[in-house]
Amino acid sequence: MSTLTPFPDMAPVPRVLVDVPVVEFPAGSVTVSLSRTCEGRTMAVRGGVRRSALSPLIVVDAEAGFQVESSYTVVGYDAEGKIVGSWPVGTVTLNFAGTVIQQPLDPRLSVQVERMWETGQVLSRPTPFSLTYPQREMLPGMVGLGPRRGLEDVEWNIVALNHEDADMLQATLDPPQLPVWCIRTPPDMRIPRVFFCSVGLKELDTYRLTDSTEVHFQAVTTEVRPPAVGITAAVLTHSDMKVFFATHTQVKARYATHSDIKRDTSLIGAADA
Repeated sequence: MSTLTPFPDMAPVPRVLVDVPVVEFPAGSVTVSLSRTCEGRTMAVRGGVRRSALSPLIVVDAEAGFQVESSYTVVGYDAEGKIVGSWPVGTVTLNFAGTVIQQPLDPRLSVQVERMWETGQVLSRPTPFSLTYPQREMLPGMVGLGPRRGLEDVEWNIVALNHEDADMLQATLDPPQLPVWCIRTPPDMRIPRVFFCSVGLKELDTYRLTDSTEVHFQAVTTEVRPPAVGITAAVLTHSDMKVFFATHTQVKARYATHSDIKRDTSLIGAADA
């Protein structure tokens, strides 16, 4: 039976462990992919794209929305890449009350921030078009109508509570990272709970004027498609395993199968801690 296990902590980010057994894959599947629907939007789950159907689909979804229901579906593909069917995995709610900013390709580069009241005061979803005035006409016609775009030029006024968090926020954009964020917020803001965006970031040198260690930032963001959903750095490595186990015998004594190892999310990133 499939399981959905929420982890509402910053280790490294709030996440959901999705575990789908082979018996629930659509018949005829050679590969399978996992998708998530949240607030009516369906997205591929990062790290869960075109996985082998010979073993359970175990994925850590580090981009699930906060305080809203997320439903998961597994989609099966044959050897030619054609869809052979889909299966509803289930629904889960990730109850986290903060605002988290992370680098989509590496959620280890992430930080919880405080949003100032000025954030998102103006939300614009423009529809591209141009006006053309026919000869001898008083009123123009519209050319190139639609479709309506995502959010553009959303302004964020945010605070990192200390210099370590401020450094991490900057690290989300440092080379070789993409200039893209995944921002997740509770439902108190009229933007998608899972908001991918291009970023223009400014750090405000305001902490020198007070005794606070807080660091203020301003960012201007435009909504973009999730980048490279087949790539994630939040995977278990041999170096992570070596932190806990000296020999393969020790590993076998604790875990019955390789899938059991992948279910233990506490191992991921241990080598970088």
